[in-house]
Amino acid sequence: MLRPSSIAFILLALLLSDSAVAVSSIESASTCLTDSTNGRDRKELVKWIFLAMSKHPEISGLASSTPANDEESNRRVGKLVTRLLAEDCASEVKAMVSEHGPASLSQAFEVLGRVAMQELMTQPDVNAAFSGLDRFTDQARINRAIGAK
Repeated sequence: MLRPSSIAFILLALLLSDSAVAVSSIESASTCLTDSTNGRDRKELVKWIFLAMSKHPEISGLASSTPANDEESNRRVGKLVTRLLAEDCASEVKAMVSEHGPASLSQAFEVLGRVAMQELMTQPDVNAAFSGLDRFTDQARINRAIGAK
């Protein structure tokens, strides 16, 4: 049975992913990026994504940040990305870009973003917020539509 809180997680994962094909050098670079970051690094990355997304006109009214917050987040994530690409994972990224081109960087960072989001979702308050969707989903109807029992 597909639980409503699982639906929220699936929707979020779909938003963060645009390909499901794993290629060896991309996989190696993705693993390196993930293994070379800690929880604090991944939280900084998610904060940066959140701040960037909050600039969209349809979302900007729901969140506020100061230019100083934005600047600090850009500084921290800029240092993180530089460290990852120029030091920690330089050989893996070089091989991946050589084989698949610069656009492959987005695929490697998708994995890191997915891991970071999964970590955030395990926090009880975040999980509870996503579970709020449960009240507004028709579980029986969804199960019938997907053939689940």
